[in-house]
Amino acid sequence: MSVVNRGYLHENYRLFHSSDQRDLDFDTHSHDFHKLIFCLTGHVTYVMEGSAYRLEPGDMLVIPRHQIHQSSLHGESVYERYILWIKDEYLAAFREPALTRIFTRPHPAGSGLYRPSPARRQTMIDQLSQVERCAKAEFDGHGLMADTYLLQFLLELSPHMTQPASAIGDAVTSDPRFNEMLAYINHHLQEDLSVEQLSGRFYLSSSYLMHAFHRHTGCTVHQYILQKRLIAAAARIRSGEPVLLSAQASGFSDYTAFLRAFRKMYGCSPKALRE
Repeated sequence: MSVVNRGYLHENYRLFHSSDQRDLDFDTHSHDFHKLIFCLTGHVTYVMEGSAYRLEPGDMLVIPRHQIHQSSLHGESVYERYILWIKDEYLAAFREPALTRIFTRPHPAGSGLYRPSPARRQTMIDQLSQVERCAKAEFDGHGLMADTYLLQFLLELSPHMTQPASAIGDAVTSDPRFNEMLAYINHHLQEDLSVEQLSGRFYLSSSYLMHAFHRHTGCTVHQYILQKRLIAAAARIRSGEPVLLSAQASGFSDYTAFLRAFRKMYGCSPKALRE
C-alpha cells in the first residue's frame, strides 16, 4: 500500500452528495485542497494525522489540505454524506478570517469534528442542498447563488470549530506521544527521520514504533515521511524555487528517487506541476 495524493480540483470547490461506497476513503491519502465530510446516515471512523474521529449521523469533520487520512465503515447501514472539496485560495480571496480558520490546524483538542444540534443540522443540510441545486441549474446567476449558499454554510460552521472536547464525548481519540512525534517530523523534514533516530528520540523500541505508527496514522513511517517531503517540495516548486533546491530543502538526498516518487504521487514531472 502507498500513500497517494488523490483527486484534482480545477474549480473553486466541488460538492458531492453520495450514498454508495465507491468514493469511500479506504486507502490512506491526502489532497492539495481542503475537504469536509458531513455524515447524514451510517457510522464511519476517519483516521487523520494520528487521531481517530468516529462520525455519527449529523457529524461534520474538516480535513485540511495535505492531512493524511483514511476511513473505515462500521456495519452495513447506508453511509450517506456530503463531501465538500474547496481550495484554500478561494477561501483566502474573501479576506474573511471566519472562513479561513475553519481549516486551520492545529485545532484545540476535540475540534475538527462538529456535532450540531438537530435544528442547526437541518439548517446546514438545507444550505448544502441549495448549493447542490443551484450548481446544477441553468438560470442566470446560478453559480453566484450556489456560492452564496455555500458561504452561508461555512459562516454557520466557523464559530463551532472551537467546540470543546466535552461536547462530543469520546468521539475523538489520540495519543499525545504520537501527536508530538508527528509534529517533530513535520518540522524536521530536512533531517534524518529514520526509524532508529525516531525510536531513540522518543524512547520507543523500533518494532513498537513501526506497529503503533501504522495503527495511529494508517500508513508506515516511510510512507508518511515520503508524502510530507513531497508535499513540501511541491509547495516550493509552485512558488518558483528550482526543482533541485526544492528537493534538497525538503529532505531528499537522491534526486533520481525524488523524481520517481514525485511522478508517482502527482502524475507529472515537477516542471509540469509548476506550469
